[in-house]
Amino acid sequence: MRSSLFILLLVLISVNLMAHRPLKKRKHNVNKTLKEIVTEPNFKTAGFGFLAIDVNSGEIIAEHNPDLALRPASNLKLLTTATAIEILKPGFRFKTVLEYSGTIDTVTNILHGNLIIRGGGDPTLGSKYFNQTKSKQYQYHWKRAINQLDIDSITGSVIADASYFSRDILPPSWSWQNMGNYYGAGACGLTINDNMYKVCFNTGNQIGLGVKMTGVFPTIPGIEFDNSVLADSIAYDDSYIFGAPYCNKRYIRGALPVGKNHFCVKGSMPDPALVAAWQLDSLLRLANVGVAGSPSTMRLLQNNIENVSLATTPFDTIYSPTLSEIILKTNTYSINLFAEHCGIAAGMALGANPEIVIAMDSVKSYWRNQGMDTRGMSVNDGSGQSQYNVITARQLIFVLDYMKEKSAFFDDYYNSLAVGGKTGTLKHMFGNSFAKGNVHAKSGTIDGVKSYSGYVTTRSGREVAFSVMVNNFSCSSKEARAKLEQLMIALAEFDK
Repeated sequence: MRSSLFILLLVLISVNLMAHRPLKKRKHNVNKTLKEIVTEPNFKTAGFGFLAIDVNSGEIIAEHNPDLALRPASNLKLLTTATAIEILKPGFRFKTVLEYSGTIDTVTNILHGNLIIRGGGDPTLGSKYFNQTKSKQYQYHWKRAINQLDIDSITGSVIADASYFSRDILPPSWSWQNMGNYYGAGACGLTINDNMYKVCFNTGNQIGLGVKMTGVFPTIPGIEFDNSVLADSIAYDDSYIFGAPYCNKRYIRGALPVGKNHFCVKGSMPDPALVAAWQLDSLLRLANVGVAGSPSTMRLLQNNIENVSLATTPFDTIYSPTLSEIILKTNTYSINLFAEHCGIAAGMALGANPEIVIAMDSVKSYWRNQGMDTRGMSVNDGSGQSQYNVITARQLIFVLDYMKEKSAFFDDYYNSLAVGGKTGTLKHMFGNSFAKGNVHAKSGTIDGVKSYSGYVTTRSGREVAFSVMVNNFSCSSKEARAKLEQLMIALAEFDK
């Protein structure tokens, strides 16, 4: 018996060692290109991690510091979305439920109670990214559902309940520079309109003068702006919005192109649930349904120690697109908000509390249980915006290899990646090289970070998983991208 266990152990060790072994022929263009890039003067101070493997043979095509823990930026979405699709399954749908408390008097058509929007963590309610969610379709859905209640007045209020997730909608490690802007929108249990609003300006005709605000869309109840944006001789948005969750004060700084009318800048909503409550309240009033109280949220009522009836009657449900569809948008277009929702939902399914840092700790444990060596890994959000996230190229390769070789949902995962030269964040890369159409990957960019991880079909027909991350380079992000683009082209051209 003991000898049998010993033999089994030797077999397992040998299989593990065979899984990733170097190519016999090391002199090839990938290694040549890699050496040229890592010795670039602009990468002298950089942390550079790279690993590329043939997922069928297990051979290592090339590597450089594959166990160096680096900031991944949006490459972390590969970990988050892989976990979500494995745990929740591709057909999973989030839901948002309309409920009422109290009773309906069918003689007087009065609801003696409140209307409640109960969020279920759906990141797509009113989202611009799907045909079935954009153009205020959820509002028409709500209107039809309330019409069927046959009420003409409400003695209470419209109350939005976002308690499905933690009230701390932003990870504590996100930077002040990011959190007020649209890409810094956090995961709310009742997310609406991508948790995004637009503030629009007329920028005037004189460089150096302040720009004039012309409107905010949609209406954000109570929001105030401290605007010191100047008109400048630029052709792009160089402004930033600063502001914390649940705080209505917003500070806008920077510059906008001179001579523009109705130039709009996108920000993140201070309180998405309150916006949802205001929108439904407005719908009711436009339909001549009287509402006695002001729209509010469960959080605000609990803060004021107000009692809200827990006995409710559900009467309508809106379902999100499938998780597979959500992940497709998440990875192709690098949507931070969707990734945060996926991370929390996956963590909750694994038994974690609905807070992103705790949820992602469960995600890390999940991959450790699948056999990943998670030493050095730190994950603090689902999207990769946190400067405290670190992961190795080998750990990302583990995820990519696992999804290719073991996941029943690889096609959904693979199809969610941007295609080189064709779609998403890789659309304008690779020119007419062999990498065009053959690289399927996730890009990542934050200050001082450039990363790409995914799959490439080489000229010789190999299926290769690769991950490259560079931190703290001394050139521009555009120049760093060009160098890593050369490396991915070399991988695609690999003919051995």
